[in-house]
Amino acid sequence: MRGGHDAVPAPTMMKPSGWRWNPPEEGRDVRLLGLCLCVVSASVIATMALNVVGRVFIDVNSQSTGWNLVDAIIKDDYYVYALPTLIPGCITYVYFNWLASQFFAHT
Repeated sequence: MRGGHDAVPAPTMMKPSGWRWNPPEEGRDVRLLGLCLCVVSASVIATMALNVVGRVFIDVNSQSTGWNLVDAIIKDDYYVYALPTLIPGCITYVYFNWLASQFFAHT
């Protein structure tokens, strides 16, 4: 024992592991998944926007567009109230997601 202290092992270099955050085999279906998410999101947004705009410009009880799906969307009461309610929540979610990624990237 040198200097009366207990022997402390010298630090060793850690071996790099074979584990990666984004291995290439996981990225095979990313483009297809992204495209599917975009299509579904666009259709939901279009449905909600059509409902809100349809309520403003088309009298629900008197006029018909001639398309059964569009008429059903316009006469629905759910999305008229859901779209204005979802906008602040989506903005908050995106902001906190960005904030968390910045914390992760800079720590």
